[in-house]
Amino acid sequence: MKPIGVLIIISLFSAAVAQADPHSAAAYSARHGETALLVWQDGRTLVSRGRTSTGVQPPNVYSITKTLCAMGTMAAITKGWLKLDERASDAITEWKNDPRKRDITIRQLLDQTSGLNPGYETFYRPNLKDKQTAVARLSSVAKPGTTFAYGPAHYEALELVLARKLKQPPLPWINSVLLQPLGIPIAGWRRDREGTPYFSAGAHACATQLLAVGQVVRKEGWRWIFPIFSSPVFREAVQGSDANPAYGGGLWNNSLAAVKDAVSRDVEEAISAGLGRQEWNRTCLSREAPTDLLAMVGSYGQRVYIVPSQSLIIVRQGRESGFRDPEFLAAYFRPSGKTAKN
Repeated sequence: MKPIGVLIIISLFSAAVAQADPHSAAAYSARHGETALLVWQDGRTLVSRGRTSTGVQPPNVYSITKTLCAMGTMAAITKGWLKLDERASDAITEWKNDPRKRDITIRQLLDQTSGLNPGYETFYRPNLKDKQTAVARLSSVAKPGTTFAYGPAHYEALELVLARKLKQPPLPWINSVLLQPLGIPIAGWRRDREGTPYFSAGAHACATQLLAVGQVVRKEGWRWIFPIFSSPVFREAVQGSDANPAYGGGLWNNSLAAVKDAVSRDVEEAISAGLGRQEWNRTCLSREAPTDLLAMVGSYGQRVYIVPSQSLIIVRQGRESGFRDPEFLAAYFRPSGKTAKN
């Protein structure tokens, strides 16, 4: 006999998404270290399971931090303090004499196609003293715009650009325009020994707070009747790049799902595999999911899936690896009884 709570969750899933196999989706998440599952659709909370809100320090969302900081950057672009295709070296003047780094744009930092060394060893070593100095000394390993290389370097460079453009620490400003209105704390945010916050990882948020972020993404920058950033800026920033059409502006997308030879891939596994340009140009999150699906992705199964066409947001948080995007999304969107497309 199934527990009453599981039966309620299944019935709510069924009412919300006629195509879904709700039992499989919920069960799959639970089997892979789920700590919270929250489903919202058409103005209703359909599922709320686990630790979705907290009165203490919420969990680390890892690389979803990139999405939050990308949204803060979009707000700065909307205000005219930055341009998407301006050179980062206008602010990071230490790069001006380097034939590659001097041409890196804000868009390429957001898309992680800047050609910079990804910088894991540089930025994630213990007790890093001065992150901004490390940014200025980063090496270039590829011509800007030609390759997608996931890592902290691009977003830590973005933090330095914003600090110099705004002429103030950027996180307090992003807090005022984005994070505080959404209820996301900056207490506990990862910082170097100088107190400079990381833009690549280290934010904390619970599921209800991530749902609020998802609503801003769903509405292309609007919160209630107030714009945090403009819809045209958002659409331009998140469209993806030639090097990786599935990622742009801090968000993963499912735009290639309808392509005949598309391959459904888990984001974390694809990053670890070091896919090349040709492989990224065939990658989607799930061939069963809608093509307008957008995703915020963090390590250990932190996910926010947004499907504007269905007015749907799914927030899923976890504590271990093994959760895979294709399996969860196929279970949610595939009609019952049908097999996966790949």
